[in-house]
Amino acid sequence: MGSMAQDAELIKEFLNETNELLDNLDNDLVSLESNSEDNELINRIFRAFHTIKGTSSFLGFDQLVELGHAAEDVLSLIRDGERKVTSEVLDTLLDSTDKLKILVDQIRDNDIKKIDLTKVLSDLNKIKSGEVSEKTEESSEVIDEGSEKQTDEKQIKSEQDDLKVSKNKEVKRDRGDRFKNTESSTIRVDVERLDDLMNLVGELVLERNRLLQVSREFRIKQDWQEYEEKMAETTEKINFITGELQLSVLKMRMVPIDRLFKKYPRLIRDIARDKKKKVELVITGGETELDKTVIDLIGDPLVHLMRNAIDHGIESPEVRQKRGKPRTGKIELSASQEGNHIIIMIKDDGGGIDIEKVKKKALEKKIATEAQIKGMSDTDAIQLIFEPGFSTADQVSDLSGRGVGMDVVRNNIRNLNGIIDVQSEYGKGSTFILKLPLTLAVIQALVVKVAKEIYAVPLASVVETIRISEQDIQTIDHKEVIRHRDSVIPVLYLDRLFNVIRSQDEYETSRKIKYVVLIAIAEKRYGLIVDHLLGQEEVVIKSLGDYLGNVPGIAGGTITGDGRVRLILDTANVADIVQKQSKVTAVTVE
Repeated sequence: MGSMAQDAELIKEFLNETNELLDNLDNDLVSLESNSEDNELINRIFRAFHTIKGTSSFLGFDQLVELGHAAEDVLSLIRDGERKVTSEVLDTLLDSTDKLKILVDQIRDNDIKKIDLTKVLSDLNKIKSGEVSEKTEESSEVIDEGSEKQTDEKQIKSEQDDLKVSKNKEVKRDRGDRFKNTESSTIRVDVERLDDLMNLVGELVLERNRLLQVSREFRIKQDWQEYEEKMAETTEKINFITGELQLSVLKMRMVPIDRLFKKYPRLIRDIARDKKKKVELVITGGETELDKTVIDLIGDPLVHLMRNAIDHGIESPEVRQKRGKPRTGKIELSASQEGNHIIIMIKDDGGGIDIEKVKKKALEKKIATEAQIKGMSDTDAIQLIFEPGFSTADQVSDLSGRGVGMDVVRNNIRNLNGIIDVQSEYGKGSTFILKLPLTLAVIQALVVKVAKEIYAVPLASVVETIRISEQDIQTIDHKEVIRHRDSVIPVLYLDRLFNVIRSQDEYETSRKIKYVVLIAIAEKRYGLIVDHLLGQEEVVIKSLGDYLGNVPGIAGGTITGDGRVRLILDTANVADIVQKQSKVTAVTVE
């Protein structure tokens, strides 16, 4: 087949194409269940199996060829009207795609070995020979009446197993593991975007040459005025081109979120069948574009939330019927752009969250004290589901109830500089709202100063800034607060958070006039007290590395124009610190 480099390139291209085909197959096969007469859909599924068989044959992957050919034969019979699309047929075809994924994963991991295809090939042959019943069934929505009694205790949306699904050493894979992103770190880029990028690079080269020419002329003429004018003009052009270049590169990283969403109909179908529930998934906003890195990292949290919605949100058909609801539950998954952020919503019409039960469990598990519970609003109480170890499940299932998970979801979202919030009405359902940055590379920030230290606050979290005096700060229940627009807002001195040391003069100056940066994290509001506001700035986020990766209150760092390192605040983490802080410590004064 050629050189090793050529072979590696062929394998890489094969993996990218085949993974995309398999993801589309999952979605299309689930769609076929309710659109069995859609000839275009049937042809698309047929072509996918045919393509996998053909490319696998060229590369010598025999088991992929064998399985792809058998599935292709079944689709050919369905296309010709000789076989009907039944639940059993769909299950066999979906099982075929699962086995194909295992084989493709082995190729990706360079661990190719034979797997047992006896059963799936036998099932496909039975369909071809007509041994499978032609009776159409309800598939995933079949309910064994009376087989499941769902109590209110099991409808809370908080109990989950760990997001990190352990790897099964056998061929059989965990349901959640099937939906992990297996694509390589490549992006298909529109040629037009590449052309724009090349044009910008060309302009940048021209301006670089001009800059070199100006430098040479100055060395000869020593004319400061002419040099300054030409430098200013060239610098302005370079600044503009750099901005356009940055925007162009960011656009190249953007991919439709549908690449992720299209995996979920299969997930919903499988879990609904397993839990003997009827669930309809409605997806909107799949065309919304998001940075590929963000898409790769939000897959597990979304799977977790949708599992939870089915396992503990959506009631069984008989319970829904008794409550006057349709027997089929609904989960709505949507995405939309809001400024420099993407809003993802997972909404269900299930049982919702029982706030009183949440409070009771929080007391039992010593997550909160009785005094804290009494002082909590419903909005604050519902946030307890994100605390480590929180669970209200009576039984531990394969999906949830272990008391870990929702805190991991929140931490994963925060690691992306995002926010997760939940709204719920008991008996009517819950909505989880994720707010994520379009890209992880660059953000707008408010630059603030405390003593001699300068920090960057992500502008997306900033509501407003206000000027106050020392007298405006009050103490309620050992917590410092300010009154603003008829609200009492907890505040935190940024110098105390990071133990900033002040000189005596700096301390006296800071007592006179202060600035409060009001921060909003979901429903939480708090204020950061700083000395000065230095303005807005676009910053490039850099990791602090393994040694400094988990500093409380810090999301990362950036490098300023003069080469200094500036820390970027983790406003969500600071919100937790504000909430848990019961007493205010004194400022260190030299």
